[in-house]
This record gives sequence, C-alpha cells and structure tokens, in this order.
Amino acid sequence: MKRDTTDSKNTGLRNEKLVLRILRQHGELSQAQVCKLTGLRSSTLSYITGRLREKNLINERTGESTKRGAKPVMLSINPRGKLIMSISINPGHVVVGLFDFNCRLLEKADVFLDGDNSVENVCGLAEITAHGLLGKFRAGEENLLGIGVVLSGTVSPDGEIKLSSPLGWKDVALKQILKEKFQCKVRIYSTRVRFLAEIGIDSSLASKSVLYLNVADGVGGTLFTDGRVVGGATGRFAELGHIVVEPDGPLCGCGHRGCLEAIISGPALAKRIKKDIAAGTNTILSEKVEEKDTAESIVSKLGDALRQGDAYCLSLREQIAEHLSKIATMAINCFDPQVVMLAGYVMNHSADYFTRAIKKKLASDVYDNQSRRVEVTQARAGKDVLIRGVAIAVLQDAPDVD
Repeated sequence: MKRDTTDSKNTGLRNEKLVLRILRQHGELSQAQVCKLTGLRSSTLSYITGRLREKNLINERTGESTKRGAKPVMLSINPRGKLIMSISINPGHVVVGLFDFNCRLLEKADVFLDGDNSVENVCGLAEITAHGLLGKFRAGEENLLGIGVVLSGTVSPDGEIKLSSPLGWKDVALKQILKEKFQCKVRIYSTRVRFLAEIGIDSSLASKSVLYLNVADGVGGTLFTDGRVVGGATGRFAELGHIVVEPDGPLCGCGHRGCLEAIISGPALAKRIKKDIAAGTNTILSEKVEEKDTAESIVSKLGDALRQGDAYCLSLREQIAEHLSKIATMAINCFDPQVVMLAGYVMNHSADYFTRAIKKKLASDVYDNQSRRVEVTQARAGKDVLIRGVAIAVLQDAPDVD
C-alpha cells in the first residue's frame, strides 16, 4: 500500500516534537536513552535527529564510555535554536518576555500604560518593546517560534477578545491587529495558561486534578484535569470571579453588580480603600496610600498594614477570606479537585490565612468532605507566571518547528 505523504510528514513532525519534549524534560541524553524513552527505532531516531540538526534545534556531542566500541552520541536542546516572545497585557502595564527554546527567560520589559488601556496604545507599545528585545539579542522575527499574548478575558478560537472586564475591552480582533504588526505566528491566550508554569515547577501536578484560583487584577478559576486545561463550550469555564455574591454590590466590568471580582480583586480593593480613606476611616493606610499608586502597590501596602495589626485592614482581610472560602468550597463541590491552588497578588500578603479559611470551610460546606483529601496549597511560579505560562503554551501549540 502506498503511504500518504501528508501522513508521513505529520508523523515526522510529531516525532520531532516528541524528541524535543523528551530532551527538554530530561536534559542531555544519549541516542539509546532517547530511543528507550520515545519508543522510536534507532533508524527512525537517526532520521529525526538529522532533521532537527538541520533546523539547528539540537546540539550533538560525543560522550564518554568505559565500554569498547563506538562512543555514544549525546543529544541536547539548542537553547538558541528558536526564541519565544511572550506578551502579558494587564490593566496599567504590559510585560514582554523573551524566552529561549528551553523556555528559560532571557529578559523581560515591563511597560506602563500611563492610564491609557486602549487597544491602539497597548498594541503599539507591545510592538515597540518586542522588537527592542529582539534587537538587544541580535535576533529577528525569523528566529521566533511564535508570539504568545495573554490577558484576562474570554478569547475566541480565532483570537478575538469577546470580553475582558479588567481591560474594558469587548469584541476586539486582537490577533488580526497584531498579525499586521508582526510577521511570525501570533497566538492569543486567556490567563488559564498560567497553570502551565506551575506544572513546569512541579511535574506531579500534571497527573492531578487541580483547581487554580487566581485573585489579582481579576478573579478567575482554572480547572486542570485529565492532563488538560478545561475550556468549556465557549472558553468561559470556571469564571468564578463573575459569580454574584452581593446582588446590590458594586458594578463589575462585565456589566453586572456584586460579582466576586468587583469586591475582592486588586482594583476593587484599591478603589474601596481609597473611598474609605476619603470618608475618614481610621487606618494607617491613610498615611501610606497615594493617588499615583497602582492597585498592586496598594494591596502590598495593605499587607504591610496587616503585619502591623491595623484593625481596618484585619476586617477587610476577613471579608476577603469569607467570600473566597465560600466560592472555593462551591467550586470544590462542582469540580471535585484533588488540589486547590491559590495564586495572585491579592493572595500573596495573607496566603496562609486564606488557606486556613478555605480548609475550615471545607468541613462545613463540602459534600462528603470526610472521605475527600483536598489539598489547599499556594502557587510557586512567582511574578513571571503569565509570561512563562504563555511561552510554554506557544511551545506546546506550535504545529511544527520549522
């Protein structure tokens, strides 16, 4: 039977990605070790490594051996074989990171938007910053595997932002706009990809069911189970930040009132703190918070005030914990995770406190809780989680490595 050339090419590309994934996971390996880990025959591997060598994606060297005969050929990723550009769009600032082919961060730039979150300003600054980083490393767009863009919101399969409440964007054809500014492949992701960075730190998470709760500029949930991130029918799965917890509460960016995001997100907390200070509330934050402060810096000052025992801040933290633990236990009842992971700058200042609050709520609000073993833990990927997560996503989603 004649073999279809398209199937043959696709099989070859899959095998190339398989070999690269194994080398990225294990580091330098001999050809024999790669054959054992991939299940590829020696002849097939020789063909695949030849193609990868031609593309400058792997390094080869002669290894040492105490046995007679030919010395082993050692294979490893060429970190500069391809580069990956990550762009994280946030209210108030854009972070651009350049990664090597091992997803190691080479350099990043944090660009402030000076109050202008418009699509034109964001995309223009992202373009200038990205090309600036490439120029610094004497690289061009031809050296990029792709550009990954991440932001909080609902992203359609064709890269349109259906709604981003933190940014105030609706029906923005972001991928098309950026394709006119860059010559390489552009992919748009929601912030769910941040969990990929956590797997990069703790590979055991890849085999677990994990509910990832992020509270920062927005409030969102990510469910990772059966080895994948669950997206839902329209990409809106686990939008926990838009559960209404106070029907007569503050207006949310989504247009509804009393959403969790409108109450405990960083911008919501910053707005409330400023309002309470202006109303004369007795708190040491009145001497610390300035008009120019970002939401993240105000939340950081909230953390400092908590450590000093400020009564207003302690009360505010208790309110955050009450809402967070209630939503977390609702999500546990719905999604049945093994692990609940807390992330985001709102969580960071009192992560242990919020962890204890959720564990306490488990006992009273989670169905059949005594037979479950739900671990509540804290994210570890740090401040670069978004750009690192989207770099990993680009690496995984690239259809080929040409």
